[in-house]
Amino acid sequence: MVLAKYGVIVCPKCGMARGVETAKKTTTCQCGKEIHLDRVKKMFLTDSPLELADSVAAANASLRGGERMPSEKSRRRDPLSIIAERAKSVKDPVERLQIIARGLTDERSEFDLDDLRRIVSRIGKGSPEDMLAALKEHNLVYETSNGMYKSV
Repeated sequence: MVLAKYGVIVCPKCGMARGVETAKKTTTCQCGKEIHLDRVKKMFLTDSPLELADSVAAANASLRGGERMPSEKSRRRDPLSIIAERAKSVKDPVERLQIIARGLTDERSEFDLDDLRRIVSRIGKGSPEDMLAALKEHNLVYETSNGMYKSV
């Protein structure tokens, strides 16, 4: 089971939702209450800090009588968007390529130029052909069959 990096909890004292890192044992609410994370329910789990911020806002709106908070299943994002988001934040081009290659291999076991095309369209840097050439040049992928690639 893969644990999510972030979660949304509700403070038992003041009732405000807040984002937390799930790896931590405790957090302190803005009201001053120290919250033990193993004792509260996580309303939403994610690996994306951007998605966490949206979820906290939605949870607070829901708690204050606004819109209902979307369920975790309905908020699941396309895996390629998650890979692109992780890669987009990295400045080193070789590290970015490594994140893309490993992410696609983990998600699809093998990937092709079309998968790279979808990632490039989300990142907005270069062309899929150039990315594939760079992946091969840095020995980050190998061709398993005609047009199919895997991370090293």
